[in-house]
Amino acid sequence: MLVARVWGLMATLRDSDRRALVKLLSDDDATVLQLLEERFLEMGPDGLAFLESVARDAAPDARRGAHRILHTIRERDVFDAFARFCAGRGTSFDLEAGCWLLAKTRYPELDTAAYQARLDQMARELKARLTGRETPRATIEVCNRYFFRRLGFRGNEEDYYDPDNSYLNRVLDRRLGIPISLSVVYLLAGRRLGLPLHGVSMPGHFLLKWHAAGNEFFIDAFNEGQVLHEEDCKEMCEQMGHGFRPTYLAVVNSRQVLLRTCRNLHAIYLERDTARAEQFGRFIALLARS
Repeated sequence: MLVARVWGLMATLRDSDRRALVKLLSDDDATVLQLLEERFLEMGPDGLAFLESVARDAAPDARRGAHRILHTIRERDVFDAFARFCAGRGTSFDLEAGCWLLAKTRYPELDTAAYQARLDQMARELKARLTGRETPRATIEVCNRYFFRRLGFRGNEEDYYDPDNSYLNRVLDRRLGIPISLSVVYLLAGRRLGLPLHGVSMPGHFLLKWHAAGNEFFIDAFNEGQVLHEEDCKEMCEQMGHGFRPTYLAVVNSRQVLLRTCRNLHAIYLERDTARAEQFGRFIALLARS
């Protein structure tokens, strides 16, 4: 009876249907909301427009139901969009675009333009602190003072396995992250200034590398931009029980950076959210395939 009622109401949207739908959206019954979600999806843009109007203008209970369905639909859409991105061929895809799509799998309503503007502003402020005549080391010293002293970015040692440490928007909001996500913030701001920075996917600890002819060294964004040499990296690997191979210090491409981020999140969600872990398993398979 309930199924027939929901399906019948969705066939047209007369005024009486709209009132009945708003009432149904106020229902906390998960079965009702799931049925409504299916029918709104079938309606396409018209159904989404109706949901958005309810989420904006209706009574609190109906707004809450509309928001729940909209969130689920948008989340499904961004999971599909990120999967398509991961399936793209080549190794030189846009890392920043991939990071925003990844963040949207957790925060579907994310305003990526606003966060891109934050990175743009960071790059402008950093550029104002540089004369362009600094040595590579001096350039990194200026960057470190800006990122870690002025802005207060730091490694989240208290809750290292918090998923938000891996989503770029939350790293920018909280100024907290893990080695790879802090490195990505540093890298994306640095790229706006043309700095020769690249990721290094060392076992157990992600680093950055200043990679220019005749001048190469490593940067540990998790530890306030500490500058490292190959011997330091070797010692770090051995202390973590990984041994050492020179290939551990090779520069990695954008696909490999995103793959490692997805693997981190997959491991975290295995303990917290099996459905989301399954989705990340799908992303990993797509990224590893190309």
